[in-house]
Amino acid sequence: MLFDATTKDTFLNIFEGAPERSLKAGDMLVHAGAEAESVYNIVEGTLMVTRIGNDGRRQVMSFLFPDNFIGLTTDRYFFAVQAVTDARVVSRPRAVLESRLEEDAEAGKAFLNMVYRVLENSMDLVYSIGQRTAVERVAVFLLYLRNRQKVVLNVDDDAPVLSRINLPMSRQDIADFLGLKKETVSRSFTQLDERGHISRPDNSHAVIDDLAGLRKLAGIQDFSSPLRPGQSR
Repeated sequence: MLFDATTKDTFLNIFEGAPERSLKAGDMLVHAGAEAESVYNIVEGTLMVTRIGNDGRRQVMSFLFPDNFIGLTTDRYFFAVQAVTDARVVSRPRAVLESRLEEDAEAGKAFLNMVYRVLENSMDLVYSIGQRTAVERVAVFLLYLRNRQKVVLNVDDDAPVLSRINLPMSRQDIADFLGLKKETVSRSFTQLDERGHISRPDNSHAVIDDLAGLRKLAGIQDFSSPLRPGQSR
């Protein structure tokens, strides 16, 4: 599985002094079906988690950013992880993490809390994307990225920097995440632009011009808190 790291996740100090690996855009970090011998933490860059069906169709399950923890699963990885941009990660053997959790009760508690967040995030995804039109799904996606930037930058929800959303992934990556066609994603960005919710200085960025309107269209306050529409994190 994959998790969001926070300052309270004390077990992450297993990565202090850990060997670093550099990835180029397109490089695979984890192959589905491989033995799950290592765990990772992202230092820099954007990665994505994918699964391929028997029919060859790809589903992007999540996008990963700095301080996201990757790799804990059963004996084998059931997902693949690929670099979207050039990236740097650090790694430790899975056994190192397991030993830390066994020896340190506080680390074990922090790990369990992180697992709870994974479950919440998974339910957020189902809630936020299911039963929504294409343009609503893209609106949700932009709020999802805004929240990720907020976490990475550690800023308040009203920080001006959060109005400019980085889009390092391709339109096809976004389509495979949202369950849409690439052309539909492009049309939805155009519709959001025409409605005045966003503007697009280039293909790699979107500027949120009307946050309240985008949230109203998406039907949520933020991707991270759909069950608490009156609050923001």
